[in-house]
Amino acid sequence: MIEIKHRTSGQVLHRVDADSLEGAVLSGLKLAGANLAGMNLTKANFRSTDLRQADLSKATLHGATFYECSLAFATMDGVECTGADFTEATLEGTHAHNANFSGSVFRYARLPHCDFTGSKLAKCDMSVSDSRGNFSNADMSEADLRGAKMEGAVLRYAELTKAKLDGANLLKADLTHANYNPQQLHNARATGVVGRSKLEAMKKQRRSWWQFWG
Repeated sequence: MIEIKHRTSGQVLHRVDADSLEGAVLSGLKLAGANLAGMNLTKANFRSTDLRQADLSKATLHGATFYECSLAFATMDGVECTGADFTEATLEGTHAHNANFSGSVFRYARLPHCDFTGSKLAKCDMSVSDSRGNFSNADMSEADLRGAKMEGAVLRYAELTKAKLDGANLLKADLTHANYNPQQLHNARATGVVGRSKLEAMKKQRRSWWQFWG
């Protein structure tokens, strides 16, 4: 028997009659604030589960399903989460430093204000066809986004300093006031990118010397 407890109160939120949570079906549950840190949750199913403010730090989540799951303000630092499905999930304010999400799917996911600093997001599918794919104000500084599919993604005010974007697909992505160096896009597919970067906007605002006269 495995008990899933609240990270601070210790209250039992759910019991699983098994020796392992690997492949466990935990869909539709109310697990807000759950302590899942360090657990092996490979291929677990969290479809439509409430995991707001849960602690999943250093958990193993390869191939897990988070379809329509709420992970708002959850802690996912150092997770191993390759090939997972976050389609239409909410990760607003999620903290995920130095995590490995390589090859995972984030289509139509909502990630405003999430912090993926230093995380591996290589070959992730973040492509969208409408405004539901929201990464506004997300911090992806020093993240590995090589080969990621980000077509049409909303990245307004996102932090992309030192992010690796080689081979990333940013066709028609909205990078208005995002913080990045345009040189980072030289080896990315960036046709039709919307908006100036924060750096370009600052340069545009600078006035020529002669404008100060008269």
